[in-house]
Amino acid sequence: MRGLSRPIVLLVTVVLVTLGLAWFLLAGVRSNASAATEPTFYKTPDGFAKKWKVLGKQGTNLGEFQQPRGIVGLKDGSFVVLDRAARVQHLAKDGKPLSVFCMKDHELGNPKGLCELPNKHLLICDTHYGRLVEMTIEGEIIKFWGHNGFEPGNFTHPMSAAIDLTRGFVYIVNYGDYTDCVDKFSIDGKYLMRWGTFGTEPTQLQRPSGVAVDSEGSVYVADSCNHRISKFDPDGKLIKNFGEMGEAPGQLRYPYDVACGPGDLLYVVEFNNHRVSVFDKEGTFMRAIGGPGIRDGEFRNPWSLTVDVNGRLMVSDTANFRVQILELEKEKTVSKI
Repeated sequence: MRGLSRPIVLLVTVVLVTLGLAWFLLAGVRSNASAATEPTFYKTPDGFAKKWKVLGKQGTNLGEFQQPRGIVGLKDGSFVVLDRAARVQHLAKDGKPLSVFCMKDHELGNPKGLCELPNKHLLICDTHYGRLVEMTIEGEIIKFWGHNGFEPGNFTHPMSAAIDLTRGFVYIVNYGDYTDCVDKFSIDGKYLMRWGTFGTEPTQLQRPSGVAVDSEGSVYVADSCNHRISKFDPDGKLIKNFGEMGEAPGQLRYPYDVACGPGDLLYVVEFNNHRVSVFDKEGTFMRAIGGPGIRDGEFRNPWSLTVDVNGRLMVSDTANFRVQILELEKEKTVSKI
């Protein structure tokens, strides 16, 4: 400012400082306004986190987990967890560990999904052995459903199983070597039909990882690499797809499992969004629960979930080496966002 008088220099300096301060304050107001209007569906709603029950830690002892991958609630209120080391762990309703054993063939590890049959046997997706194993809760193998192969009724990588007790069907999702599909069986293991092919078209699938059935018999598939949920009728006819890749409400990023809860609400666990998204059966987004982290009610790369007979949401919080359980009673009273 050479050549300007001192009073003018001082005046210019005051003006510049005043403008800078005004900009700073305005930016702060905008930031606070943005924070104040941040959508609540990115966080677990108030009241939910207080009800989380957290079980387990990393380890191989009873009550510990090696990256839990599959979980199912049993009719008696207890539940079973599969982990990456091919261990099958039975826990009481209150979370007390009851028993644990390794599957007979476990070198490849990585079983993922399972369901309970009417005869109280477990049906386990022995993913990397390309088969289903029907076994007792004590570990006795009853029989195999299918074997490694491409023909209908056989599997490359079976990922998840869901049972429709009312109509007498079991649905299995499978992927690998372009055999991405849904297989339908009778409850006693008779192969019935297959639908789906590998791809991105509306009726196609890419690494389907989870499956669930609602009270009307509709079949929901977590189509993980297409970042959507596909809804089919019991004969494999596509009803609708919902969800797309992303982090915003109603978007999905690698949905790895889906479960039906009270009122046919759908709970979808997202591997890469580290949360559970809730939809109604028409695919309307309701809310998201959780988010990335290690605190109660937060997740790291969760793989599976189930809603048990007691109305509890159970999540295999895989990279946190634990299981988290949430009572769902309040879900019925929280208004849709």
